[in-house]
Order: sequence, then structure tokens, then C-alpha cells
Amino acid sequence: MQDLLTVVLPNRNRDLQLVVKSISSVYSQIEENVKLILVDYGSPVGYQKELKNVCAKFSKLQIILYQTQGQLWNKSRIINSVLKDCSSQYFMVSDIDMLWHPDFLEEVYSYLHSSKVLYFPVGFLTESESKREVSFHKYIVKGISTHEATGISIFPTVKLKSIGGFDEFYHGWGGEDTDVHIRLQRAGVTVEFIENTLYFKHQWHPKMYRSFKSNYPFAETLELINGQYLNRVQKGSVVKANNSSGTGIIPDSYDLSVDEVKINVLTTRDQVKSALYYIENCVGKRVLLTVKEHPERHDFIKKIKRKARGKALNFITIKEANNIILEWVVSKARDSFYQYKMSESNVITLEVHYR
Repeated sequence: MQDLLTVVLPNRNRDLQLVVKSISSVYSQIEENVKLILVDYGSPVGYQKELKNVCAKFSKLQIILYQTQGQLWNKSRIINSVLKDCSSQYFMVSDIDMLWHPDFLEEVYSYLHSSKVLYFPVGFLTESESKREVSFHKYIVKGISTHEATGISIFPTVKLKSIGGFDEFYHGWGGEDTDVHIRLQRAGVTVEFIENTLYFKHQWHPKMYRSFKSNYPFAETLELINGQYLNRVQKGSVVKANNSSGTGIIPDSYDLSVDEVKINVLTTRDQVKSALYYIENCVGKRVLLTVKEHPERHDFIKKIKRKARGKALNFITIKEANNIILEWVVSKARDSFYQYKMSESNVITLEVHYR
């Protein structure tokens, strides 16, 4: 018999107490025709082991662990990796930090329709409220999201697959949820906001992962690019995404037997960009790119002398180099296996098996 619903919970390094609390709030509602799948996308290996241990008591929970440490967050690829093999009638995407209404699954069945997408508002909890141990209804929300927040949605699986799933261009945060709604509506699918009951409450957590303080790749420009890309989608006519490559494919790890290419550059715009352009000649090879701050960048005297000779260098900061490289990864290497790091000593390393 065909499963009714598959629920996907993307995760990266969320506080384990928060994760367990979220799963506990929905777990008792899971029946035989519902699949609950937690996908961890590149949390530290030690964290992934602990995640498996703390979730072992949830026997009906399926856990998928991807070894994408050192890669940009890509929620679309996580979702598509489950969607591509999904045979359930409906497909739901939620967040790992939600507390679920105790009757959500029972009540949502009456809304399900093979030609509609459903999505739901979220109530936001403060830090102190999130730490309380009370029933769902006793948590007091500080505010509630509007129809513009599209993160928790239920899709007819066939309809979602027909438009290529979620667009895997979006890296970092922002845009992919609204994008998929726009393209489905353009394909003639009705999108309905269910706001008569508050079914989800968001547990507070810090957002350090969306900054340079994070241990994960982060580029401050990517959210701006996502926003402009979404704007193009809204104004355009595109229905199907991911036309240039397969969907939901997690690149295989390095093949250590292939040729290795080492590139060392300093932080001038021409050095960084030329190195990235050169990598595009290295198809099938394992490239190790190292970027260090130029030793003369802060040397005022040498700057004056170079300018007088008409040989000024186009210095950039290490953060600017970081943004340039990660923008290139999104554009040119997102289907290659890579590992990226910007160290506290301002050294960037990119290791990529370019394909």
C-alpha cells in the first residue's frame, strides 16, 4: 500500500536537546502510512554519532547522515535527496526546531488534496519560553508568522516532482521555500495557507551559523544573491528547476587516486579570480587552493611607491576573497565534492574534486 505522507526534517548541528524535543512532539502521531525522516547535512562526525544515539529510542524515525562537512548549507538538495525516491502521496517539509501540535497529523488529513499545496504559520517562542517543559498549548508565543513565511509545507508528491523539486541554486539561507511555491502556482497548482489553527511553535536558538563566527562556510553576499535570484523567479516564467543537472544528488567523496593540483595565491582580486578560472580546466582532478592575506596589503609606504609607478595592486580582504570563492562554488562547483574552511589565522583552504 502506498504511504500517505513522508515528512523531511533537515538538520545541521542543531542543539540535540532541541532536536529531541521537536521529534518527541510529533513522534506519537506517526502511523504506519507516515514516514518521518531526519536528514543531517554535514554536522561534525562526533555530533552525528551522538545524534544517532539520542534518537535511537525513536524506532520509527529514519536518520540519513551526509558527510558534507565543510560545505555550504543547501536545504534544497537535502529535500530533493529524499524527494527523488519518494513514493508517498504527499511530501512534507518542516524544520527541526518546531514543536508540533499534538493533533496535527490527525487534523491535517481533512485538508489534504491531490491538487493543493498546504502551508502553515509558525508561533515564535522566546529563549526562556523555549526552555520550559510544558504541553504544546501552554507555550506562549511572542509572534506569529504571516503568509509570507512558507517554510512548513505539504505538497502532492507528483506535482512537486513535476517542477524539478526545490531549486538547488539556493545556498545558505533564504528563498528556496517561496521559490517552489511560485513555480507550483505557475504550473497551475493551488497553494493554500492554513491559518485557522496554530500547529507549530518555533523553539528559540542562536543564529551564529549565519555569520563569520560559524565554523561552517558562510558568505555574507549569498543571501543577497538568493534574494535577487528569487526576484528574477517572481518576475519570470520559469516552472521547472535544476534543468542542468540531476536533483538531490550528494557528490561522492574524493577519489584519492586522481591527479592533484595545488594552487597558492594571495589576496588580490586578480590572483583569486584567475585561480578559480584555472580550476575549471582541472576537470576530474583534485584541486587544493590556499589563499593567504597579501603581506603588503597594510604596508602604506609600499602602496605609495606602487601607485607612483602605476603598479598598484588590487588588494582585497580575506572576507572579500571568501565571498568570491563561495560565489564561484555555487556557480561552478556545487555538484563537485568539496571542503572549504576559513581559519582564524585568515587562511582559506578549498579542496575540490572538480567534476
